[in-house]
Amino acid sequence: MFVQPIFVCYVLALAAVLYIASRPKNEAWNLYLAFILRWSVFIIFTILSLVYVTENTLIAVFLLVYLNTTFNPKPITA
Repeated sequence: MFVQPIFVCYVLALAAVLYIASRPKNEAWNLYLAFILRWSVFIIFTILSLVYVTENTLIAVFLLVYLNTTFNPKPITA
């Protein structure tokens, strides 16, 4: 029951992280913030999925890894 809200919130959190990371004018800070915040959100949502998605934990973690690696920070540096 918690699966869809967790992943929708995860995608929204990634979008928020990329927005926050794009705010500084320095490209080095943009990349640093995008990297640190993205992996922080990943760890938090991995813990949430391990706690609340007990029936398909492995699938949930793979989905989080897939979303984290495909959500590209390219617009930040462009």
